[in-house]
Amino acid sequence: MGLELAGALLLIAVLAAQLVRQRRRIAALRRELEGLKSRTDEQLETDPLTGLASRTALERWLEEVEPFPALLVVCDLDNFKALNDRYGHLVGDEVLRDIGQLLRASIRRQDRAFRWGGDEFVVCFRTSDRELVENRLRMIERRLADFQVRGCGPVSVSMTWGLAALPAGQNPRHSLQEADRLMLEAKHRQRQATGRQPT
Repeated sequence: MGLELAGALLLIAVLAAQLVRQRRRIAALRRELEGLKSRTDEQLETDPLTGLASRTALERWLEEVEPFPALLVVCDLDNFKALNDRYGHLVGDEVLRDIGQLLRASIRRQDRAFRWGGDEFVVCFRTSDRELVENRLRMIERRLADFQVRGCGPVSVSMTWGLAALPAGQNPRHSLQEADRLMLEAKHRQRQATGRQPT
């Protein structure tokens, strides 16, 4: 009887040790899974070419942002297709990458910049000071006018933008639509003035 009890106790001890190891392994796998999820979320939230927040991040931000007064800007590069056609897509990618760096360097920590699509960007300035934002956008335009591409030298890059207020409590999608509409109107006026077709 004593041997049976000792054997049972030994079996219980072995099973308990295995259970502890399994719990540790499960905890380690859970931490690994959380790390993978975090890295995946970060990759989805960041545009890999420009380093700006991605369209996915913009959609999430539009749904989750708490109301605050701000100015929302939609920027679109002018004649980007012609630039790609002339210099190739690798140069086009370099231009987009550099513009991502320029936008990140041109906004404050509390502002957000997103790549909305191919050559379209959205910037949310957490301020209602329209003059400050317009001055910042003109500074970006001046920097683009002196744009240098490695191996190609100066490349003419310009952008058109639309600016809309984001009043506290208003759905940010309305402001985004308004900024986009204003940007498209500005592009239309430019084309009429130059007689150029969109590219």
